[in-house]
Amino acid sequence: MASFCPHCSNPSPDEARFCMTCGRERLPVAAAPPPPPPPAYGPGSVPGPVQPSPLGAFFGRVFRGDWLSSAKAAAWPAGLLLVMAVALAIPSYGQDDEVVVGWSDRLRIALAMLLQGVGGGFEMKASGGSSPFGSDYDTSGGGPSGFGAPGTDAMGAASLSLVPLTVTLLWIGALCLGARMLRTRGAGLEAAVRLSLLVTGLVLALALFAQPEIQGVEISSSPLLAALGALAISLVVSCGVLQRDDLADWLAQRPGARSAVRAFGTAVRALGAVVALCSLVGFVAYAGADDVDGTALLIALPILPNIGFAVLGLSWGVPVKFDVQGQFGMVGSRAESGSFGLSEIRDVWGNGAVAGALSIGVVCALTFGVGAARRSADRREQLAAGGFSLGLVLLFTGVSGVSAKIEGGLADWGGRGTSEFAPSVPDALLFGLLWVGAAIFLGPYVLRLVGQQALIPPAPPAVPMPPAYGPGAGYAPGVAAAAEPALPGVPPGGPAAPPAPADVPDHPATVAAAPSAPYAVGPHTMHLGAAPAPVSPGVAPVPGAAERKRKVLVWTATLTAAFVIGGGATAGALLLKNNNDESGPAQNKPPAASQSATPDQDGQNQPNQQPSASAAPAISPSSPSASLFASPSASQGSGTLPAGFVLKQDPAGFAVGVMDGWQRRQSGTQIFYEAPTGGAYLQIGIIRNTPTSSYENFLGLEAKHAQTPGTDYRRSRLIQNTYQGRPGALWEFTHIPEPDESSLRRHVIDQAFVAADGTEYAILAAGRADLWDASKDVVFSTATSTFTLN
Repeated sequence: MASFCPHCSNPSPDEARFCMTCGRERLPVAAAPPPPPPPAYGPGSVPGPVQPSPLGAFFGRVFRGDWLSSAKAAAWPAGLLLVMAVALAIPSYGQDDEVVVGWSDRLRIALAMLLQGVGGGFEMKASGGSSPFGSDYDTSGGGPSGFGAPGTDAMGAASLSLVPLTVTLLWIGALCLGARMLRTRGAGLEAAVRLSLLVTGLVLALALFAQPEIQGVEISSSPLLAALGALAISLVVSCGVLQRDDLADWLAQRPGARSAVRAFGTAVRALGAVVALCSLVGFVAYAGADDVDGTALLIALPILPNIGFAVLGLSWGVPVKFDVQGQFGMVGSRAESGSFGLSEIRDVWGNGAVAGALSIGVVCALTFGVGAARRSADRREQLAAGGFSLGLVLLFTGVSGVSAKIEGGLADWGGRGTSEFAPSVPDALLFGLLWVGAAIFLGPYVLRLVGQQALIPPAPPAVPMPPAYGPGAGYAPGVAAAAEPALPGVPPGGPAAPPAPADVPDHPATVAAAPSAPYAVGPHTMHLGAAPAPVSPGVAPVPGAAERKRKVLVWTATLTAAFVIGGGATAGALLLKNNNDESGPAQNKPPAASQSATPDQDGQNQPNQQPSASAAPAISPSSPSASLFASPSASQGSGTLPAGFVLKQDPAGFAVGVMDGWQRRQSGTQIFYEAPTGGAYLQIGIIRNTPTSSYENFLGLEAKHAQTPGTDYRRSRLIQNTYQGRPGALWEFTHIPEPDESSLRRHVIDQAFVAADGTEYAILAAGRADLWDASKDVVFSTATSTFTLN
């Protein structure tokens, strides 16, 4: 058969190698492939569709489920936030005639404040707003542009950190109600995810709505943080409610986890009762204060548990601390800190208020102890409940405080500041260990006094009891007798045989008193040949007057012991703390002969005058007044750093402890460590090969200060001492450094000494004179105790 040439498409014989028409070589034709072998097995079935993964199937059920029921459940927590915001927006808050913030703006502000209870924030930012002085006010002294012109207005930002625990607890309660509605319809884990997603979406929408802008001030509620917090809380709560049965089955197979969960539940119950009591006490005390009206009480309602934790801490000896720091242009910096505890309560309201506070502390501690003893199956679970109680107290104490931060500028004025008002968590840990530990120890004894017993773990299923009128079919007397619970006066083994002499209980006095104490016998039970056993002490009849008196005495002794242990430990710790605080400033005080009331008395106007007994006598290293600074050379650098301090290795050849965050600056041979807020600083001066002593150098500097007009120099002390085994001097004074610009008085304290190589080092700490307190000084004392030469 002829084939065709691939080049010219003309037919040619199959055996011809070259085309007979075009003469080109023809390509060999490839042989056909062999047919495939027959399959070893018959054709299988057609594969079905690919099944989704378990996770994919779960989310498929989530999105195909009943969203309407989940939406109804999610309306509870969202509606609660709206109702509370509406209630808080009703008062005008002092806006009488001219209403600047309307009802809708107040509603959005209140909603932003409430969303902090689920993780949101509250921030304010002003940029380019109108001037509070009007557009005609001129800051340039007659310039063409007024204060309201763009670029010259007030600018700044402020933030408030406060977790209203009332909102958090009520929101969780509303979420539980919604989840229980779904549980009654047989919903499972898929419904929990749907509910959480809907709640998160509603919270996000409310947070976006709660961002008003009022006269150039923008308010932000941190919508993303609020949504994430709502998602986390709603997932945990809804899964716990809807999967309660599955969780119970899982815990039934794990005794350790079941005991831990039961202990945690005990701690939550006790904490709820304690916080309710302390919140009520705090609210009543706040309502009775002066200048507290209905609006103030309404504002206090969202933070009632916060007040309750503060009251609980005060009743246990935990002070509420406050710290305010700020820096303002043309004014300077200011820092103020303190605490309010039992000593301040005594100063304001007297010893009766302290006794009442400690009584509340005893009641709260015993609530934890008795609750743990009553609901715990064993001692380990009781200790676990106490640990959970203390942990919850510390957790909520840490989040119950309030802090604020503000910074901004107004024309040539500017500043920034921070403030914090919160209970002390370290003190709460210390006193919580004392009070809760004592309560956990005394809890079982208090429980016995009131005639109750601790929780008994459930026993395994027993064989059903036989009918009282006789054994029926299949009744085994031995088994029934063993399974029958022991009745008072009935031997556990039944009336099969009289007891042997060795088995007779050795309670002759109790048996002899049998006629006056009737035995408890079942109505259809007859015992033959066995003497009745004595009545069990646990079911004794009502005690007489002597027994009641004994219980009253034991109860009184227990309460007294709890009061003494908790209150005594609290008072002792506070006394020890006060003694430690007072010991430092007592050492800093120079002898009376070295102090002067006026500059004329201490000789500041006579710089060349030699030190005398009335001015500044030389003090030996053994003098008590110089004990803080006159330490032997072997102890240099042995001071420990307090919290918030770091040890700086300075390039100038020394190391010193300064506050964390202070910035280093050098001017010639003077090294400065300055606070970021300004005002306070630490200065290290270095003079190589000094020809004079530190005391003589201070006298010369004092003469220059005295001759400068307007500084109002006042010497506090100028003494010779020994610092780290070297001769030195201590100089403390106040003055006005810049009388032409400000009348702000500065306090300066300077410790100088001459090293072995002839170099003089001066350690100087300066700050505002009205804020100086020797008993609370940490900057100068830390610097002098940690200063070392490299």
